[in-house]
This record gives sequence, structure tokens and C-alpha cells, in this order.
Amino acid sequence: MVLLKDLVVVGQGAPNQLRDNRISVCVCACKLDSKELIRIYPVPPGWFRKWDIFNVEVEKNPQDNRENTWKIKNSKEDWKRLYKWIYKKKEKYPKNKREELVKSIGFNVLSELIENKKSFGIIKPIIKDFELEQKNKTTTKQLTLGDVTDLDEPFTIINQKDYKFKPYITYECDGNCKCKNKVHRQSISERGCYEFMRKYPGREMELSKALYLFDKEYNIYFLIGNIYKAPQTYIIIDIFRFKKQGLIKNDNI
Repeated sequence: MVLLKDLVVVGQGAPNQLRDNRISVCVCACKLDSKELIRIYPVPPGWFRKWDIFNVEVEKNPQDNRENTWKIKNSKEDWKRLYKWIYKKKEKYPKNKREELVKSIGFNVLSELIENKKSFGIIKPIIKDFELEQKNKTTTKQLTLGDVTDLDEPFTIINQKDYKFKPYITYECDGNCKCKNKVHRQSISERGCYEFMRKYPGREMELSKALYLFDKEYNIYFLIGNIYKAPQTYIIIDIFRFKKQGLIKNDNI
């Protein structure tokens, strides 16, 4: 068992269903002392918000060899009592220091992450396109959970695969990316994107505007991470949006 201290939530994916039917999100956190990016899972939806600061007791999953990847201690046995192992602080990471924190972690290009088998990286993208790929006829609400309290519909959780659309971004890395194909198309797993589609059905095409993807007044950075079954495949876990004057607007989407 390991106690990880002074972590800041910098991203989390939309909910996914585990094999035993639990619904979980994967959290990416920055360790403030070393500026390392760390994967924490499984976490019930709604337990964390972006920029929360916390400590957590964790253990290794022998079946998951991705770098800096940890399971919450006794997560299966204590699923409804994970507060035993998570110590969330009252204050969030200061708004006026968030872009500085992202920059202090350092920027990467995709080829560098693949070559060094990194779990996460932050990309300065040159965005080419945004698209929604239809996966289902409609968005299906299949699961109800009694311990989720931060949603507009408190007891409804939608599994990521059950949404009507899946969002994708096509981009190039702003740097010397050595990938054979320098144009990357990656899906977005950011929870805020799926919450937008849940709250505003029929308005999904407005998502790119809500993300400020093509707004020249914003600095846009991608937090990308690899996936368990295909560690050389990366997806966009979170999109950082910082107004160039130093102000942050709607960065909790």
C-alpha cells in the first residue's frame, strides 16, 4: 500500500462499466511535488471535480503495467466506502495558477509518448477538425445509482458506450513529432463532453464551441493518455482552455 499526497485532479474520463457492473471513471492527477501525471482508478462518478486536491491510499494492479497507474486501496471490497482511502481537501487548486501548473508539467509530442511508453502527456495541438461520429440511434440511460449526487438527474448514469455520438478531434502536434502520420485523430473521453451531450440532447454539434476549440482568444492544450488493452493508442482525456489574458472561463465542462 502507498499513500500518494498532494494530488490535483487535472482530468477524468466519462463513466465506463466494469466487468462486475460497477460504474467507474478514471482520474488523472498531477503530483504537486514532482509534477508527475498519475492514473487513479476505479473512482465512482461524481467523487471528484477538476482541480480538486486530495491524498489517496493506493495499490498496484498486477495486470496493469502502464506507467504511474494505481488502484485505490481495497477498491472492490470497499466500493461504497472509498472515503476510507480518499482524503479530499476543501480548497481547489487556485484559478490563477492553473495554466502555470499545466506548463510546469511540460509539453510532449505523440511520438515521444509512444517511444517512452508514457501513460500521459500534455500536447500543444494544431487543431484541424472536430467531428461527432454516430455510434447509436439514441443515447440510452441504462443504469441508476443511488450514491451519485452531483448530476442534474441525481440517480442517472449513462455508460460512455451508450451515447448517441462519440466526439473526435483531428490535430497535429506543435513540435517535432516523429510519427509516420503526423495528423492524429483521437477520440475524446473527457467527462464534461459527455455531460454536455447528456444535458443538451439535439445540440451535440455545439460541443466544439463550448470547448473553445477554434477560439483564437484561448490557449488550448490536450491531456492525452493511453488505454489498457492497447497501450500505444492514446485518447484525449481532457481539454484545457485558458483565456489568453490569463482568465479562465468555463474550464469545468
